[in-house]
Amino acid sequence: MNIVGFNLSHDSSVCVLVDGVVTGALALERITRVKRGTVPAHSYAAAMAELTAQVLASADLDISDVDHWIASSTETLYPHEEDTLLRSLGLLVPPGRRLVLPHPGHHLAHACAAFYTSGFDEAVAVVVDAYGGRYGGRRERETIFQFRTGIEPKVILQNFREDARIAGELSDGKFVLPETLSGLGELYRVVTLALGFSEKGTKYDDAGKTMGLASYGKRFSATPMFIEFADGELRFEKAMRSLIEMGLVARDDGRLILQPRARSKELQSWHQDLAAQIQSEFEDGCLSFVHDAVSKTGCKSIVLSGGCFLNSVTNSRIATELDLERVFIFPAATDDGNAVGAAMYAHHILLRKDGRSSPYTGGLSNIYWGPSRLKNASLPEIGDKWKCKSFVHPSERSMAKEAAKALRDGAIVGWFMDRSEFGPRALGARSILCHPGLPGMKDKLNARVKFREGFRPFAAAVLLEHAPEWFEMPVPGSPFMLNVCRALPASAAKISEVVHVDGSCRLQTVADDATAFRYLLEEFREITGIPLILNTSFNLRGMPIVETIDDAFNCLYGSRLDELFIGTTQIASPDWERLVPVRTAPVVASASISGTERQFLELADGLRSVSDIAGLLDLSSSQAIDAALVLRWQRMLEWRGIPLPQALLLPRAQYAPTDE
Repeated sequence: MNIVGFNLSHDSSVCVLVDGVVTGALALERITRVKRGTVPAHSYAAAMAELTAQVLASADLDISDVDHWIASSTETLYPHEEDTLLRSLGLLVPPGRRLVLPHPGHHLAHACAAFYTSGFDEAVAVVVDAYGGRYGGRRERETIFQFRTGIEPKVILQNFREDARIAGELSDGKFVLPETLSGLGELYRVVTLALGFSEKGTKYDDAGKTMGLASYGKRFSATPMFIEFADGELRFEKAMRSLIEMGLVARDDGRLILQPRARSKELQSWHQDLAAQIQSEFEDGCLSFVHDAVSKTGCKSIVLSGGCFLNSVTNSRIATELDLERVFIFPAATDDGNAVGAAMYAHHILLRKDGRSSPYTGGLSNIYWGPSRLKNASLPEIGDKWKCKSFVHPSERSMAKEAAKALRDGAIVGWFMDRSEFGPRALGARSILCHPGLPGMKDKLNARVKFREGFRPFAAAVLLEHAPEWFEMPVPGSPFMLNVCRALPASAAKISEVVHVDGSCRLQTVADDATAFRYLLEEFREITGIPLILNTSFNLRGMPIVETIDDAFNCLYGSRLDELFIGTTQIASPDWERLVPVRTAPVVASASISGTERQFLELADGLRSVSDIAGLLDLSSSQAIDAALVLRWQRMLEWRGIPLPQALLLPRAQYAPTDE
């Protein structure tokens, strides 16, 4: 039986389930190249249809092979709404194959994704996220379900906001807040927005930055300022008052308006302390809520989902401080994972046969669910198109040896394997890698490759069997990079670039599988004695993780990556000094670029090379290259004769306004 599941709200996505097993899943942002997958409304149906076609094709299926279609959304409540969403995709879905209500509500979809991929026969599912789904005139906050295979899940507890609003909606460029705030995820989101951590021009917060910044600060107060747990309930009465007293919320024309830190303003120590305060209270709140779930059910097997459980510090505290037997966190815990949840709900509940058991015996082993991108690809030809030298290795092991040597010598490399990871973590299919112990690598990676804030830490991928020699392990393994581990004192100095200021490291453990990524770790250990490497997502700041080969080359031409390893092909970085930059934006005074960068842009006329401009401005080659890359990242210049980044081509509805 073939089922297609959709998430049709923010972080839109599609999943293909064949006889209960995920054969493919991908988020819309990976093909639109816009974070969170946001596209103009009139292009949404076409974008989702293209996404669906790609995922089906990778499973050797087409639309006619699909037995059932189902969707989940934060905003659908009635059968006609669900039916309308599916029709809007432009897919010729026979009405008899379209599964409408009872569809999985937003939190139930999160829970189904977690339980039915956990391999557990029974568990309590805890869901916490910032938005929640519409539920009558209210909206979900935190939910507890009890699951057992072959039986419909039972709701144990549902916490609601009393209306269906979302805190922090944008209006005239301002974040508007309701009179009261409630919910673990909502409070973390609002404080994150107050810190200035949001996706540019959108209402979407970037909560991972708050977690990273928290380690630099200290709580303002030992008593809660935002979140309390009293008499078995989460309480938030203090939250708005605290935000107003701190000057983070002001009343304007009868509305409560958030006063976030401007992006151009430096982070101060009190921002660090604010991050520490909300992080600590959030952790305590989540622990109390999960403990309450165990107390209410007597079950010590827990599955977690909802975007809040990407907070790896919280996850590790749950694993170590609570009396639990088993814990599983769905890797795509954010809303894109609900395409999987919808499909699982259809398979195990709507179309259930009594006694059906989970197909994931022992749990997920990997989530490389993206479409095949190397099948029938001629990498030397693609390299020629991008004017890059390439070398094809005879085997993955041979390539891994060469990549390990490059890492040992200080190279930063892009690592691209066939099928991408589903979810927000790079796990060795779409990764940027470097040596974890060479001083300065973290700063170089943040500033000259990722273009992101210097306080942000990096994760490590480690051979599973050697992890206890280097880290305190709160759990036996962390295959999906969802836990934080403390580096052992004797090891920390040797791997300084992956050890955060608090001595911790977000960790991915790599089991003994015959994969190119495993080979790389083995080869790196062989020549350095270190069984781990720094592993971060293959993207630049503000960009989704790369999905296609061309996306990877675009990143190569936009950052200080030294080499690409794609499949078994090794690709050298460009000859930067000979590249010819072409201005794509007018030269204007801007706080986002330096004086040197503005001067460089003035000379980027499509005739002078980087070397020529360096000479005219009396810059070193390295300084000139860095200036050019910052300008390219800001979309102010491109390279003459090099392919331009290709956006997804989508049809426009006739006479529709351009609302991009």
